[in-house]
Amino acid sequence: MVETSLILLVFLMMLIGTIDFGQVLYFHQSLVERARAAARYGAINPTDTTGIKNMAVYNVATYGTAPPAVLPGMTTSMVGVQDLGINTPEARIMVTISGYPINFISPYIAQQFNNRPVIVTLSAESQVP
Repeated sequence: MVETSLILLVFLMMLIGTIDFGQVLYFHQSLVERARAAARYGAINPTDTTGIKNMAVYNVATYGTAPPAVLPGMTTSMVGVQDLGINTPEARIMVTISGYPINFISPYIAQQFNNRPVIVTLSAESQVP
């Protein structure tokens, strides 16, 4: 009984840590994919800031009724859009997603985790005179 309880404790700690680590990887990759989709839309429509934010959150630029967010808990306030030199040959669009909450099973990892922002920059099509 004693040996089983000691091994079970270590096993459960490793299992919970693996689940939490997998969750972080999944949500990070999902956020990167959302930022890339928004940047691709922004490359074609660099002045449509609202559409870029909606593309990151809802996967549609415009909508009649609010569709559900692609990632639970994600809002347009978490998405930042910055145009870098629009209407110049070096035009770029930068999409930043920050502040997405990740809930952990392990309280130790939750105290130690610092969620960094996801930043994607892409060349924008521009109408240079």
